Amino acid sequence: MNYGNRIAELREKKGWTQEELSSTIGISRAALSHYEKNRRKPDLDTLSQLADIFHVSIDFILGRTD
Repeated sequence: MNYGNRIAELREKKGWTQEELSSTIGISRAALSHYEKNRRKPDLDTLSQLADIFHVSIDFILGRTD
């Protein structure tokens, strides 16, 4: 599974919209959409924020661990 699918799956498990998650971490909804569709890669700061919010490792988001 790639990082975009992981981010979308984690967000959906929380029941959040893209708008809710993007405003929580301080990025645009469009940027989050690009991440979830694998059009763009999130930077390290964004990955770190996502990992903290979802209580997972960056490696999990990147698909390096299950």
